[in-house]
Amino acid sequence: MDLRIANVVHAGVETLAIEAHGDLLEVSAVERRLGLDAAPGHFTGESGSFRQRVFSLGMAGLDEVADGLGDGRPPAEALLNPKLCLFLPPTLPDRALIEFDVLADDPIPRLRWGCARGLQGHDAPLRIPADEPEPQLAVEVAAILGEDLRSASPDEAAAAIAGFAPLCLWTFPSRDRLSTGWGRNRVGQLGPFLVVPQDPFDPLRAQVTITINGRTVLSTPGRRWRWSFPEMIAFASEGVDLLAGDVIASGPLARASSDGGSALRDRDVVSAEVLGLGRLSGTIVASDERSRFLG
Repeated sequence: MDLRIANVVHAGVETLAIEAHGDLLEVSAVERRLGLDAAPGHFTGESGSFRQRVFSLGMAGLDEVADGLGDGRPPAEALLNPKLCLFLPPTLPDRALIEFDVLADDPIPRLRWGCARGLQGHDAPLRIPADEPEPQLAVEVAAILGEDLRSASPDEAAAAIAGFAPLCLWTFPSRDRLSTGWGRNRVGQLGPFLVVPQDPFDPLRAQVTITINGRTVLSTPGRRWRWSFPEMIAFASEGVDLLAGDVIASGPLARASSDGGSALRDRDVVSAEVLGLGRLSGTIVASDERSRFLG
C-alpha cells in the first residue's frame, strides 16, 4: 500500500495524518493505540508535527503506522472528518518551487525558479482576478525533496525524493503580457497528500483529468517525457543548494483555460486528478480588486 501523508489543521490544531483504506487518520492517535510512540528511541520532539516527522526525521515510523493498521478497522479516536480539516500543502512554506517545461525538441530541460510560499492546499479558495479574461490552469506533478542536495547525480536525486503530489498552477495572461512572470503561478495548490509509492511509479505518465462543477472538461493519458524526475532534479542542483521541502514541478501534463465560451465564474469548483496521486479541488473566488498598475 502506498504511504499517503497529509498535513492538516483539525479543530484548530495542525496535525500529521495518513490516509488508509479511504479513511483519514490522525497519526499520533493511531500510534497511541498501537503503542508505537513508546518504542525506545523511536522519535524525539513533536511526533504529530509534519515538519518534524517528514523532513527532520525522514518519515520515522510512518511505515510502521500503516503496517500496524493492516486491513482491520481503524481506531475510532483516530478518525478525522476530511470536511472539517484544512489541508495544508505537504511541504515547508519557505521552500523553492522549481518548475520545468520539457519539450520534445529541447536539448536540455528548461526550468524557472519560484517560491512555494504562495501554494495552498486542497479545497482552498482560488482567488482569480475578475478582470482576467482567460485564466489558465496547468496540472503538474511535484516531487518534494526529503534531503538537501548540491550537484547531485540522478541516483542521488532519486534517493532524495520524499514523495509526489498533484500540483495546480494558475496563470493570468493579461498580467503576464504586461510583465513576464507577473501573472504566472500567482495562485497554486499542492496536495492533498504526499504520496510515497510502494512500487515503481512514473508520475509523468499518469492520466490527468480536469473537471469543473463535476463535469469533465479534459482527460488526457500519461505520456513518456524525455527527462525523468531524477534527471531534472540533478540538472537543477548543479552548483546550487536544493533543500529538503523544495518542490520540483514537472511542467504542464494538462492545461485548461477559460476561453469566453466556457468562462470560469465565481463559486465554480475546479478539480484536477492525477491518477495514482489524488485529486485537488478549489473554489473560484472572483476578486474585483484591480491593480493600480492596470489603471
